[in-house]
Amino acid sequence: MSPEKKVAPYGTWTSPITSDITSGGVLSFNQLHVNPKTGQIYLIEGRPEEKGRCAIVEVTITGESIDILPKNYNARSKVHEYGGGAATLGPDGKFVFTDAYTDGVFLLSPAREVEEIITGDPNTRFADFNVSPAEPHWIIAVQESHSQDGDMLNTIVAINTLTRASKILVSGADFYSHPRFSPDGKRICWMQWMNPDMPWTGSQVYVAHWSNGKVDNQKYVAGKAKKESVCQPRWHIDGTLLFENEPTGFWQLYLYDISTEKIEYIQLKGYENADIGAREIKLGNSTYIPLSKDKLVIAYIRNGANGVLLYDVPTKEIVELPLSFVEIAFCGLRRMSDTHFAVIGATTKSARALYLVDITKPGEKLLLKHSTHIDLPASIFSEPQQINFPRTQGTGRLSSSHAVFIPPNNPNYEPSPGTKPPLIVSIHGGPTSHVPPSLTLESQYFTSRGYAYCYVNYAGSTGYGRAYRDQLEYSWGIKDVEDTVSCIEYLGVQGLIDRNKVGIRGISAGGYTVLQGLISYPDVFTAGCSLYGVADLKLLAKDTHKFEGHYLFALLFPEDTTEDNKEKIYYDRSPIFHADKITKPLTLLQGTADKVVPMSQALEMEKAMKKNGVDVKLIVFEGEGHGWKMKENMKRSIEEEENMWKKNLL
Repeated sequence: MSPEKKVAPYGTWTSPITSDITSGGVLSFNQLHVNPKTGQIYLIEGRPEEKGRCAIVEVTITGESIDILPKNYNARSKVHEYGGGAATLGPDGKFVFTDAYTDGVFLLSPAREVEEIITGDPNTRFADFNVSPAEPHWIIAVQESHSQDGDMLNTIVAINTLTRASKILVSGADFYSHPRFSPDGKRICWMQWMNPDMPWTGSQVYVAHWSNGKVDNQKYVAGKAKKESVCQPRWHIDGTLLFENEPTGFWQLYLYDISTEKIEYIQLKGYENADIGAREIKLGNSTYIPLSKDKLVIAYIRNGANGVLLYDVPTKEIVELPLSFVEIAFCGLRRMSDTHFAVIGATTKSARALYLVDITKPGEKLLLKHSTHIDLPASIFSEPQQINFPRTQGTGRLSSSHAVFIPPNNPNYEPSPGTKPPLIVSIHGGPTSHVPPSLTLESQYFTSRGYAYCYVNYAGSTGYGRAYRDQLEYSWGIKDVEDTVSCIEYLGVQGLIDRNKVGIRGISAGGYTVLQGLISYPDVFTAGCSLYGVADLKLLAKDTHKFEGHYLFALLFPEDTTEDNKEKIYYDRSPIFHADKITKPLTLLQGTADKVVPMSQALEMEKAMKKNGVDVKLIVFEGEGHGWKMKENMKRSIEEEENMWKKNLL
């Protein structure tokens, strides 16, 4: 033992990573924009200390941050409830943005003057803006209209800043995203899909001619309902159309020639088993960019981790840039010049940050801004480790699943001799998403106190190809739980955790897995914490928003399932009806304004638990939606969770 280290039980170590730091000291980098004419870099950053307000910030090459959006505006969208695509930068240097306070659409000039162009209406939302390069007074966007009887209509609209009016351009599909002008302003492209698909299960890309606020000659390009999903249609500098599709089982890059109407597969040799695209739960995704006519910068995901490629179009040469990123933000790549780009990335040793990269010397990336503005010693951090583990539960026992394991670490402490750490196993939401092996203060808060922490990328997670995503079909509430238990058993066999001290926590769909785990494997877990998790599947199908209105069905049963069998599956896999099987303590955290998983779910679960005399605690966050944005609620959430683990795992 080092003489300067204290000996103390796991979970009791004192850490400099406080709840104030994890709540108020971390900014969310929601969008990245660059003015290619001036080289100015902008971030849209969410600020917990301002109750989740999203500011537009100019970041200089020297790392200085300058607020350019007046404090009475909030650049955040609400389309599809998850938002994204709240702002864009036009060729004239003006921002177009939607304001979350009013739902209006505004222009923000370089002189920081704000001009209203669409008056706010609580029943009408806008997002995913794009400005015509030829006629800057024309803007195309996704519009979401809500009627008083509860119906919701999605369209692509054209907004005229001169007349301050909008009109529908494209309609008929259930959902739209990525409306974009071609470089000459004569065409537009977009992505669309229909229920029961989600954008990552089956979606299509279209193009059309544009002329003075009208479109015609619409043409289908690619994508198939229920079979192939497209991502990020984006015009190349030469006027061809780039997009991602997955006929090979992985999202790969394709090029559509407008004149010949031919599609070319851009084969990235050695990366055919990587996803170039990603699950688009939010609008405004940007993870590949044309840097010049001849070069593309492409972020890929393979085995749950990101990397960045430089692709030479004429020679087809591929260079992996030595940036050490394992995570690229969903709107995290923007062109700055033919040789420079800005990127929001994270590594296994550093949290999300904004960087500037020169492709002539990529190993010297320039750090412009951290998402965390609190200095912490590097020695306090524990490096995440990717693990593959055998499935020991369920029907897939000859296959494997994936996780990110983070061992306890604190330079000032050593554990009591002969002991192993308690484990907090964290289940991501979605359920179709994943957790990369990047450093986050959420997990480090606990590892620096002496807990082991593990994110399970169970069957259905992204980052491993379509076949792995499809493994969760008809099996939600079963395979996700089985993979979680298999992971715990693996960590126990490896001697990395105390098998008798395991807590399970999860958000949204992960909160559902928490409840299912406590029911299906009561002896595996010591306690659980569900953050805005699902308790009643049928109620969720009835109450949730349109964007996810059909998402649930493919996760539970085939289309030809009879109504009687549907009712049985709803009952069998809804924790609310089996709460009597939960014997371990449970904490529920829920926002009152959540429209994805309504608060009624948590209230009913609390009621059922109390009826059975089980230790349950419901914490309600007033005004919060599907996830916390306000500092005081982030702080209380992690403190309540820590109290739960202290009480039950130590």
